[in-house]
Amino acid sequence: MKPMCFIAPFVIIEVLAYLFERIFCIIMAMRCDAMRCDAMRCDATDRKWFLYYNEDILMEFRIATAQDTPHVENLWAYCFEPKEDPFFQYYFTNCYEPENTMVGLEQGQLLSTVHLRQYNINVRGAVLPTSYMVGVATHPAARRGGVGGALLKASLEELRNRGQALTILMPSKAAFYQQYGWELYAHQWVNTMSLEDLRPMTDKSLSFGLLNSVDQWTLLDPVYKAYTARLSGYAERGEKEWKRLLGSFFAEGVNIAVVRNDEGVIEGYAVYRLGQPEIPVSELVYTTRRAQRALLNYFYNHRSQGTTIRWNEGLHDTYYRFYPDGKSGHATMPFMMSRIVDVKAAFEAIPVNPEALMMPITMTFGVKDSLCEWNEGRYEVQYGGALTPSVKKVSDTLDGDVDITVEVGALSQLLMGTLTARDLAFEGKLSANEEWLEFFDILYPEQKTYINEWW
Repeated sequence: MKPMCFIAPFVIIEVLAYLFERIFCIIMAMRCDAMRCDAMRCDATDRKWFLYYNEDILMEFRIATAQDTPHVENLWAYCFEPKEDPFFQYYFTNCYEPENTMVGLEQGQLLSTVHLRQYNINVRGAVLPTSYMVGVATHPAARRGGVGGALLKASLEELRNRGQALTILMPSKAAFYQQYGWELYAHQWVNTMSLEDLRPMTDKSLSFGLLNSVDQWTLLDPVYKAYTARLSGYAERGEKEWKRLLGSFFAEGVNIAVVRNDEGVIEGYAVYRLGQPEIPVSELVYTTRRAQRALLNYFYNHRSQGTTIRWNEGLHDTYYRFYPDGKSGHATMPFMMSRIVDVKAAFEAIPVNPEALMMPITMTFGVKDSLCEWNEGRYEVQYGGALTPSVKKVSDTLDGDVDITVEVGALSQLLMGTLTARDLAFEGKLSANEEWLEFFDILYPEQKTYINEWW
């Protein structure tokens, strides 16, 4: 008689546990699919929540309600500024919008948030309604479990339902967002030097003034418009945006200086803070080189209030080539990232080079997007006759012939103007033959990118 096969009890227990886990996963996946289908049948304005599910995460993501506000405030205070901080008080009193905040809850506890600040971003001359993701936060108790990526995907689905093509964010660490399809589109110069060393860089031909009211935004607006006139990726500022910005400055004790010519016309302004040995200047904007030099002269006169100065300005500025000593104190800062929310909407919203208009031509794009399955696949893009192309998605897979294959993050850099198709091909982010690369460098030439919104 053959001996009976003996199965250890712990093996049986492990098998039963595995089977139970798989059955639970299947049931929950079916439940989530059903809920998602119900949500997708709703109008986009009524769609407030959905469940994100995989084998590791079961969390509800939805747009915040007024009842969530104390919990949103608590998480912000835990991860960022404390509640007594002037910016915290200003933001949650004047700027916080529950309807533009995505929250993540598990078993009724609010564990993650992202604030979707509404802006209009100018990209190659087109103005796009855009959500600026700020305050991306996950409670430490829920970190390292994929919650951050799930929160970002939930937010992208929400923005897609709102019809937005792009989103932006300022990263604390770019690598975290790059794995989810964001790429840097705007850097800034950061200049640091002693106040004494400013002297040869100054100009004394303009007079100084200080602002003290949000209603004086009209004095700054023409300067900002002139400074950004030939740039891409910057935020449009109207009365609402200016007053919100100036209000936050004054609430935090920040100063705004202007320089005027003999006719009283303001040629430049600077936003700065006093109180420490180093004077930080968070925005330096000017219409002429003498205005920039006059602002540096203004800070040179602060030698009794500080020892050094640190100022940010657009990467397009070339004055560094004329610094008396540029060997130190001159660095770049990765400032803003962008991501495509919807590939078709992005292509159709952003214009090509007007000088490249031609007879109609259709190209096939293969777009890689591991996070947002609605973006991945092949697209037929027709150029010619209009500044923006017409786009049709022809497949949800990359199988088949394509003229250009590109990663979704690289595509956002191309459309924003940060890098050309040839640049991206060199980086291994885009593949195409030489003819298409040359053609695309004409369609989407490199732009000087800039943005200086901090929240």
